[in-house]
Parts: sequence; C-alpha cells; structure tokens
Amino acid sequence: MLPFGRINAQENVTETENRIWSVKIEGNRSFEGLVIKNNIANEGPSFWQKINIFKKTGTSIDKTEIRKDVIRIERFYQRRGYVDVQVSYELRARRKEWKKDLVFIVKENTPVRIAKVTLQTNASEADSAAIFGGNKFKRELNRIPYREGEVYQPIEEAEVLGRLIRVIKNKGYAYADLQIDARVDTSDRKAVIEFIADPGPQTRFDSIIVDGESTIDKEVVKRETGIKKGELYSEQAMRQAQREVFKHHLFRLALVSIPDQPKDSTLEIALRVKELPLRSLQLKLGIGDFDRLEEPIAWNNSWKLFRGQGTWVYRNVRGKGERFSVTGKYSFFEQNLSADYLFPYVYNTKSSISINPYYQRRDERAYNIETGGIQSTYGYEYNEFTTGTFSYQFSLNNETELRGSTTIPDSLLSYDKSSFAFNLYYARGVRRGNNGIIIQPYLELSGLFGEASFSFQKVSLDVRKYFELNSKLTLATRIRGGAIYYSKQDSLPSDIRFYSGGTNTVRGWGRQQLGPKRLVVETDTSGAGQVNTYSYVPEGGNAVLNFNVELRQQLDSFIKGFGVAAFLDGGQVWRRMSDINSGDIQFGVGGGLRYRSPIGPIRVDVGYKVNPTNEDLNIVKGVDRGNIWDRWGIHFSIGQAF
Repeated sequence: MLPFGRINAQENVTETENRIWSVKIEGNRSFEGLVIKNNIANEGPSFWQKINIFKKTGTSIDKTEIRKDVIRIERFYQRRGYVDVQVSYELRARRKEWKKDLVFIVKENTPVRIAKVTLQTNASEADSAAIFGGNKFKRELNRIPYREGEVYQPIEEAEVLGRLIRVIKNKGYAYADLQIDARVDTSDRKAVIEFIADPGPQTRFDSIIVDGESTIDKEVVKRETGIKKGELYSEQAMRQAQREVFKHHLFRLALVSIPDQPKDSTLEIALRVKELPLRSLQLKLGIGDFDRLEEPIAWNNSWKLFRGQGTWVYRNVRGKGERFSVTGKYSFFEQNLSADYLFPYVYNTKSSISINPYYQRRDERAYNIETGGIQSTYGYEYNEFTTGTFSYQFSLNNETELRGSTTIPDSLLSYDKSSFAFNLYYARGVRRGNNGIIIQPYLELSGLFGEASFSFQKVSLDVRKYFELNSKLTLATRIRGGAIYYSKQDSLPSDIRFYSGGTNTVRGWGRQQLGPKRLVVETDTSGAGQVNTYSYVPEGGNAVLNFNVELRQQLDSFIKGFGVAAFLDGGQVWRRMSDINSGDIQFGVGGGLRYRSPIGPIRVDVGYKVNPTNEDLNIVKGVDRGNIWDRWGIHFSIGQAF
C-alpha cells in the first residue's frame, strides 16, 4: 500500500474552504518538476489570481483528484522505466491556514536498464547490407534512446520505431515494417531489446496519378513534384513532392499518398490537388506611418496615416502554371505601381525567375525620391531551411531634398542605378516554436561595368536567435551590421545609404532618426516678420550597426492572446567607415504590449532614449527647441519587431 497523504492536524476552517495555493514536487531527480506538473490535474492559482485580495483563490481540495494525480505520477515514471516508483502527498499549511501547499513526494528507486540490443531480419543478404550496413542506420541506432546501458522507457517505443523505419524507407523500401520485442526482468532491473525488421521489396517510383479539378496540364503538375520515373523511393522525396506542389501559387491543397497496389518493386503514387481561382482581386486598407509625421497627430493631418493596396492576380498564364500580377500601393508617404511575371519552374521545382517592372515615389524626412526601373530575380530553394536569390536591377532615379537650407550636389539629383544583388535566407526552428535562428547575408554590386552613375559595393548581415525560456517566455535577440564601399565618387545619394531608428531597429528613435543629422532652417515670411524654424534631418551613412534584446511574455491566463515585452535596443550609423567607434553606440530601452490577432501580432512599443545627442533633443546652438517627447518614441505596428 502506498501512503496517500498526511494533513497537518490544526484546522481552523473546514476542508471545503481550504485552497491549493501551490503544487510542488519533491524527491524527483530524473525529471524536472515542471514536466511532472504538466501531467497532473491539480495546479495552483496564477499570479493574477493570487493578487486578488477580495476573495479566496486557488483550487478547492479534492482528495479523490489528488489520489488520481498520485497514480498519474506513478504512471508517468513507470512509462519511463521506473517500475518501482513510490509516490505520496502532503497538504502543508501556509501562514494563512486556508492556503495549502500540495506536495507530491517521489521515491524513484532503481530503473530498468537495457542490457542488450539485437536485430533480426528476414531480408536477403544484399538488402541487409544496403539497409543495416550503411552509416545512416548505424548512426540512428547510436542516437535513439534504446541503447545498452540506457533506461528502458516504453513511452519512447513509437518514436524509436518511427526514426528507424524512416531510415529504412528512405533506402527505397516503401513497405518496410519494424517491430520491437522487449523482454523485461523486473527483479533484475534489466531489459533485452530485439528489433524485428521486414523491409519488403526495394521499390522505385513508376507513375503519378493526378486527381482533382485542374486547369493546368497534368504533366505540369507532375513536373512540380520533382519525382522522376525510375527513381528510388524515399519518404523524404514524398514529403518534398507534397511541399513543392503545395507552395505553388496555383494550388490551395496538395496531398501525396500511396494508393492500394501490389507490393512489388514498382510504386504508383496519387497526387490530389485543388486550385485557387485563376483570377483574383485583393484590396487592403490599413493605418501606419505614425513615426513619419513631423507634427503632432490631429484631425487635420490624421488622413496621412491611412494606406491602401490593391493586387490583381492572373494564375496559370499560357496554361503552364506561370503567374502575372499587378499591385498598386498608395499612402501619403509612398506611392508604388508594379507588375510581376513569375516563371515557377526553370530547370527544377526549386528554381524560379521573376521579372518585375515598377514605379515608386517615396517621401522621407531628408529627401524625396522618384524611381522607375525593372528587376529580374532568380530564386533557388536549396532546402526547406535555405533560400537564395540572385537579382539584377536597373533604375532611373530623381532625388530631391525635402528642405532647402543645404543642397545636394547636382550630380546626386538624377542618377542611374545598375546593381547585381545576392541574398541568402536561412531559417531553422522558427515556425515550430520559440527556439530558432535566422541568418540573412546580403551583397550588392553596383556599376560593375561603368554603366551606372555610381559604383559601390554594399554588404550586410542580419542574425536573429530565439530562446524559449519556458512555454510562455521567449528571449529574442538580433544583431545587424552593414557597410558600403565605393570608389570614384566623394558621396552617394541619400537613398543608397544606411539608416537606423524606428519600430524595427532602435526604438526610442523615429524612422531613420538615429545617427548623423544636418540642421535645416525653414523661413516663414508670410506674417508680420521673419520666422525661422529649426530642425534636424537624418543624413544616413556608409556603416551601420544595431542590436536588439527583447523578452516576450505571454499572458494568456489573463487575456487570451495578450502579452507584454521589455527590450534593450542599441545602434549607430556612421558617415564613413573610418568614423566607426563603439563609444558612439546609442541605446533605447522600453516595453510594449502584444496581442495575437487574426491578422498578426498587434504591437505597441514605447522606447526611451538613454543617451541622446543634442540633435536628438532638437537643441540648436545651445538653445533647447525641443520638448519632453523628444526623449521618447511610440511605435504602433503589426508583427514582431524582429
């Protein structure tokens, strides 16, 4: 018999008035208490419930449920090899008698360990050598939990079978079967594991049956799978085929499966697809650009914050799965009209080419720019984690200043740009949870053959790393740096330079407001006298560095989808590479609110400038022309900062 609990003798209130204030695990050495708690029913109140001083909070004490939790903990351990585990519980009083700590006391005892692992198969000698003699199977055997000397955990059986059978199937054995025969001696605490493998015949892909309504030629659909007749079967190829078809712009559904058929050396696969509408029109209306207004938001200027976008798409152009789209964007600060023609298949399903003519007009604080050009991009998806692009862009640009106390040299007002750009994007683990990494290097080479107004080389690197501290708390980090190298010209146009500051870089500063600035003076003579207005506008630079550290806490127990964040940002922009000095780094600290909405995380951040310059505070020649809000930055956005 297991002891099912002891309760302190002194009780000033009835049992029904007592509350579980916390749940603790004692005596556990092999598993974290948090892991064990996730497998039981009883739990303590949340932080927000505990600070409610107007009523008793916490779970009412139900001894039947507590005893069930004792059994749950025992089963948890037994499924992990601790067959002789013993669990009891205590209810311990706190300072207030009605508050109880529910403590589960675990005595793990000696677990069952694996003494021997063997493999039996009915495969031929040639098949055995191909499957079990290869490095992949041996490497997987050395990684699985079922190894000599390890604790025998029955709960791991499904995962072990899945990992090993996946290796066999990826060798071409589509009908492979694997079983485990575990012989456990509970008195001696030892287990003998025997794998029994029946690989079946080695198979090769034969034909693909396409099912579902489709306006595209079925041969084109088959081509998108990347599977060739006569290729050796593998589960990896099946998954890749489904992924390739599903990501195609023409389909909203793609399912790859193996239909019933004789189990021989040839394999027929089925591909079921559903198409998106051939033509579609999408309209969007939004609000943004809060940090681009130069005056306080009021009714007479709030219309500048609205933006709209319309996109018309024609899919399956020429019946070959190609796509043509036209997109128009309009806001007070930016107008854009572009077209895009996509060839989704070049020489395999991983490669594509797009041609993109465009016109754009942009209104920045320090300059206006009007651009028209064309860009051609070749994209290649190396694997599910890594994508690279190589593009060529030619554009005609007219750049003018916003304000005119200083002038850009005439040679910078109108210029041609001819650039080759290389971009790599690596992302792993980000979509599956809060542990992941993103690496994005970029290289741009302009005017290589003297065909452009400016010759320069632009490089940058953006690295982001995410750490899941617990199920509700994430640490997000980022570092980004870049440099521009150029020859022949003394300076470069404003639109080519680096900028920093704003909702996605260093919060506390407005868009592009971090770094070197120049003083501009606007003179108003419309009144009785001359009135001068002083302000600073960003100049940008040839080198940039910024970093971000952010803690993100979900508070679903308070409001579903709600969260908070605290951050430290830092960075700087330097006019020249020779100006780089770590002592110039400026910092912003602050916090924000998050809400997971259907359209993405809605974000409000407030940042404080820790070490602003006189230019940041609008101090001109010793005279403070700013206000208290110059030290603060308020940012509204949809999506995480990084």
